[in-house]
Amino acid sequence: MRISNVNEINVHSLTFASHFLIGDSCFINARSKALAVKREFPRFYGKEGSFSEYPIFSMENPIPIVNENVQMCVNNVNPNIFVNRIKIKGISSSSVLQVGSTNTIFAEAKIKHIRQLLGDAAPLAAKKSTDKDNDGKKE
Repeated sequence: MRISNVNEINVHSLTFASHFLIGDSCFINARSKALAVKREFPRFYGKEGSFSEYPIFSMENPIPIVNENVQMCVNNVNPNIFVNRIKIKGISSSSVLQVGSTNTIFAEAKIKHIRQLLGDAAPLAAKKSTDKDNDGKKE
């Protein structure tokens, strides 16, 4: 066990299942799911979008099996962690900022990006010009 000494930490934004810890922990479980919809014409229709509609959200992430015996010897001459200053703009989507140690971190972020465009305006303009006869009058 070590003592974490922090002089200054400035975090502008911490969102979507992210963690900010000073000190030691045993286990961190950070999971987030998101539907990111970008529309050419921004309109929100109320309660829309369901994770069950997209297979990515129900898929299990493969957890690697460690079958190697890793031996490690750590000698902390100074049992303290000293941090003067940390400045971070953003921590997002199952991320971890920690001054200290953790035995296990499980972090998972699943984001489905969807783009909804109005369509190409050029074919519409071409169709309008073909609807006219040679005199420029509409049929």
